[in-house]
Amino acid sequence: MSTPSIADYERLGTERDVAIKRSELPLHCPRDDSAGWCAHPRVFLPIEKSAQLSCRCPYCGTLYRLVD
Repeated sequence: MSTPSIADYERLGTERDVAIKRSELPLHCPRDDSAGWCAHPRVFLPIEKSAQLSCRCPYCGTLYRLVD
């Protein structure tokens, strides 16, 4: 496991609202581009079934919005 960088910490604090395209479904959190050191168990989020086309991760609180 690599040592986290300052950029990893900055991204963790700012990436709390993420736009998702249908081509990226099925949605899971953490995403593949997330830093491994701050990962939680992978959870699949049924964003396409949500009336608001949004879903919040129950572990980290990141809000995902379906944009297309």
